[in-house]
Amino acid sequence: KTPNSNDIEKATKRIRRLDNSVSGEDPKKKKKKLQDIMQLYFGVFREGNSMHTGLEKLEDLKEQIEHMHLRDKSRIFNTSRIEALELSNLFAVAQATAITAEHRKESRGAHARSDFEKRDDENWMKHSLFFEKDKRVTYRAVNFSPESMDPFPPTARTY
Repeated sequence: KTPNSNDIEKATKRIRRLDNSVSGEDPKKKKKKLQDIMQLYFGVFREGNSMHTGLEKLEDLKEQIEHMHLRDKSRIFNTSRIEALELSNLFAVAQATAITAEHRKESRGAHARSDFEKRDDENWMKHSLFFEKDKRVTYRAVNFSPESMDPFPPTARTY
């Protein structure tokens, strides 16, 4: 997708908010908090009530991340700015992971739920799709075609 003026405005608004901050949360501390929440409530071994608690903690953390304070406002090689912007992106991915994990009522691969111990292909052989704007989860079928692929002969690596 080619960025439009709304996309560019949204991105610059994030930077301006950091540049104009005079007080607020320390991005490094909030990143650690995000890591702790994800490891404690959304690790490989999960349980519905625990994930619900984790979702509440993520919601509280979202507010704090939206009010981060950037002490170093320099424009050149400012790793603090990059880390703060990355934290916002990390939060979006963490939230999508957490919400879709709570919706999935089964155990599969690296998603093991103690309250739904069995894999449920009949109901959950589908991809979860998360929409951040309204925190909506929908699904799409898994595409099983092509079921097989013809082998291809190995060739010499040339440069």
